[in-house]
Amino acid sequence: MGNAPIFIVGMNGSGTTMLADSLRRHPSLYVLPIESKVLPYFLSERAGFGDLALAENRRRLAEEIGRTMPYWHANGKRPLVLHDEELANCKTFGDVVSRIYEHLAAREGKLRWGDKSPMNVQHIGAIAAQFPASRFIHIIRDGRDAAQSFHRRWGFDPRHTIWRWKCVVRDGRRQGMALGPSRYLEVRYETLTAEPETEMRRICRFAELPFDAAVLESSMRFMDPGSSGARVGRMVRNSEKWRSYFNARTLATLESLAGRVLSELGYPVEQTGDHDLSRRQRQYLRIRDAVARTPYFFREYGVLLAIPRYVRYLAAARKQRSVSRY
Repeated sequence: MGNAPIFIVGMNGSGTTMLADSLRRHPSLYVLPIESKVLPYFLSERAGFGDLALAENRRRLAEEIGRTMPYWHANGKRPLVLHDEELANCKTFGDVVSRIYEHLAAREGKLRWGDKSPMNVQHIGAIAAQFPASRFIHIIRDGRDAAQSFHRRWGFDPRHTIWRWKCVVRDGRRQGMALGPSRYLEVRYETLTAEPETEMRRICRFAELPFDAAVLESSMRFMDPGSSGARVGRMVRNSEKWRSYFNARTLATLESLAGRVLSELGYPVEQTGDHDLSRRQRQYLRIRDAVARTPYFFREYGVLLAIPRYVRYLAAARKQRSVSRY
């Protein structure tokens, strides 16, 4: 499995970006610089592309994937188009997608490729079937910290985040454990940030990558508050912010929704609740979160740049939403 694709998965706000950013620095591993998001959608639609042993069908699939925002972005903000010879001998969905990533990896002189998308945690089994040698790294963080992170950054409702966290973690663990320990690894965000070298060595062993100290670094400023503005930071402990961020009433609500799963994972709780949000509540909170996120998006890029980016973002989001269970 020395050339096995690596899929980094987990609930949003659980450290998938941090882990991917560090693994991307490994001299042998290419990781798409942003979330792909759309692979489960194209996987669900693969029958509509016909027999991929036919050149015109696999070309159409590759071009449709290459036009979506993540691959457009990775290709210098233009559609990614592969030559027919690059797609030769592709007969399956997994073959076509692998060629796309191999094309991008070759640009950086790398032989291995990986993908980071929280969305994929809901589809581990289906993705694993298309990439028989693939391995999955599932990073798990205390759901209350995920909730505070999303509320602090985007204004997302903590109830919706913790409910999604509960469902996503359960589903991902169920599907991942069915693959067995040779293909599925769980990593705790709290342990990774407290003992980065020990954990990154474990992750590299699982991925069959020789350990390289570069994976302990990141260009992400939030990894090390002391290196704000620096080009390289280090992983630092960043846990239990929920204790001071949320009041007692909010914490009680969060634990009434996800206390049981938090407890099963070893996180301290006051109650082991397992209530669900109604369908109406979920629909309302999903819309509320989308509205809350929009102003941040425009502030980040400015109106003129944000409009085309937002259109592409919405197109990818629609595909993602169509195959999302939570």
